[in-house]
Amino acid sequence: MGFTFDIELDTPQPFIVDLELEKYNTQTLNGAIVLHLEKPEKFKVATVAIHGHIGIALNVDTPKHSIVHEPLIQSTVDLVAANDTDGHGIIKIDAAGTQYLPFRIDIPRSGELPPTLINKLDTHYIDWKYEIHATLQRDHLFSTTKFIKHDLILRRSLDPREESTQARITASTDMPKQFKSKLSAPSRIGLGQCQLVATVEMKARHKSYMIREIECAVVQTEDIKYFTRRGHPSVENAHVPGVPCKVNASRLVSAIKTIPNEDIDLDFGRHRPIELNVHLDNHQLIPTERGLDWLDISHTLRFSVRFMDVNLPAIITELPLFVAHEEIQPDPVTATTPEVNEKSAALSTTTRLMNSLKINSAENHVLNSQREATPEAA
Repeated sequence: MGFTFDIELDTPQPFIVDLELEKYNTQTLNGAIVLHLEKPEKFKVATVAIHGHIGIALNVDTPKHSIVHEPLIQSTVDLVAANDTDGHGIIKIDAAGTQYLPFRIDIPRSGELPPTLINKLDTHYIDWKYEIHATLQRDHLFSTTKFIKHDLILRRSLDPREESTQARITASTDMPKQFKSKLSAPSRIGLGQCQLVATVEMKARHKSYMIREIECAVVQTEDIKYFTRRGHPSVENAHVPGVPCKVNASRLVSAIKTIPNEDIDLDFGRHRPIELNVHLDNHQLIPTERGLDWLDISHTLRFSVRFMDVNLPAIITELPLFVAHEEIQPDPVTATTPEVNEKSAALSTTTRLMNSLKINSAENHVLNSQREATPEAA
């Protein structure tokens, strides 16, 4: 077989990248192509590319519905072109075993990219994904092009890191001579959290406002107003703005917690706060997203009070809720073998990466994020 290879990124977790917030900045991603060689090799093609695409279903209610695919990001770095100091156009690896080809690749305008959806939207009309590709070809006449890719998770954290995860928010309802309540809940939860605990205090000021039951749940709202960047095929003028894809959906992303007033007590919730343990659905929750003008993912904690008198409307209180990404801790370094230590050092030390890269005995190797054509996989 000759050799195998994979991609490794200099990130706390494999293939998870935290996007920067500045819309017009170019973010740089560091990593390496990890080679496992049976013998010394020469490569005439060595590229890394990041691809992001979005798909939009248009005219879904008509017989002539169509799906438009367009790029969100296309970024490529050619390691041979960027480091060919003597004009031979090859990368030479002088030793067998595990070797590393370091790279730096740009993520242009990272602040304008939608984050990867860990869970699916409540619509099939629009979706997007990101991938990172690596392509290698040996310097032989009949060599084939080898290609590998991984899904790339881009995520954006909009909440301040120093914000306490224990911060709570409170909302009160006061109806003179009728009813009073005070709802308190966390202002922030994290993806992967099992439940949210809220508390409520209530006071029925008149017997007609005796409480029948209370109910609590988390609601997720998905508001999308995306315009295709390319004109729709039916649009003759290519400069005309693309076709809109508008979605406004809301759904429950938790179990509905209901507590009845079983004792038919006028003082239900008055002398002791009632605790509401709301179980979250981590298969539907999507982190809060407010950084783009076309995508808004928001959450509320909806609390309802229903009365014994069915003629009285339910009182509904909503608290804003921020859903953060799952807290991911870096893997502990426990291995002590030289091979594992060398692998770890290769991704964290620029000197180690550069020393492992041999390009026709060149002494200095400067990686530039120049865009070059990526050969298709054979």
